Amino acid sequence: MLKWPERAKPAVQRLFSELQDIDVYVEDTNDEPFYRSLIKFATNGELTVARVFALGGRRSVIETAKIHDYKKRRALFIIDGDLYWVKGEPTPNVAGLHCHDAYCVENLLLCEQALSLVLSEELPATEADAQLQLAFSAWISGVQESLLELFAAFATVHTFDPTVPTVSNKVAMLCSKAKRGKYPRLDPTKVEKLKSECLAAAEKVADPTDVLKTYKQLLTRIKALPSPIHAISGKDFLLPLIDFRLQEFGCRIKRATLRVRLAKCGDKSRLNALATALRRAATS
Repeated sequence: MLKWPERAKPAVQRLFSELQDIDVYVEDTNDEPFYRSLIKFATNGELTVARVFALGGRRSVIETAKIHDYKKRRALFIIDGDLYWVKGEPTPNVAGLHCHDAYCVENLLLCEQALSLVLSEELPATEADAQLQLAFSAWISGVQESLLELFAAFATVHTFDPTVPTVSNKVAMLCSKAKRGKYPRLDPTKVEKLKSECLAAAEKVADPTDVLKTYKQLLTRIKALPSPIHAISGKDFLLPLIDFRLQEFGCRIKRATLRVRLAKCGDKSRLNALATALRRAATS
């Protein structure tokens, strides 16, 4: 994809403003094609978005939304929930800002219907057969409990000491090593060890009683969510794990390609909040 120099960004934005109904700003660079696919699918192609603009991080998106002149250009600024969402902190009250109701946008991609379709096309097989082989609900049950505890610990240490690495600990280090004929799988023992290390790090700067109380409150909160799995990073944990799962069936797709394909199919209701925000921003 063509990459424009930083100084050219204002000119690029003016160029594309005439070609689209609404300007959309996101966090991650090199994610524009993915978001265009997601927006088109979520809104049934009702909105024309020729270019999505990446601002390079959550704070940049929020700060740009604050100063944007919505009278001149209709726009929507999109951020992930991150650990702030896991902790139940409110989204910053900024006009034109939309926060995914999940840790990140990748959480919204992990739809059984979409995954079954992708697997059926790769095997090939009927969608029904692919769905049976995937056993998505059973797979979720197998990884959810330990990862919810881990992310409650991540949120806890983030509360007391945000400098401690959390999600940057990639899920691969928490998996068993790949062997001939076997792909990496989540190792609950390794997950438990990292959880304990995070809570211990929090206890270095806070009273252990307060740390334990916070951890229990956060774990209770995320378990009570309509979709508890949304409290686990889809990008850094769930998507890699489901990728390993798909590889077990001989389904080998580059992860970036998998993201785009999942953004184009499946249960559209999981994107209702995003679609509503886009339509509202485009007509306000």
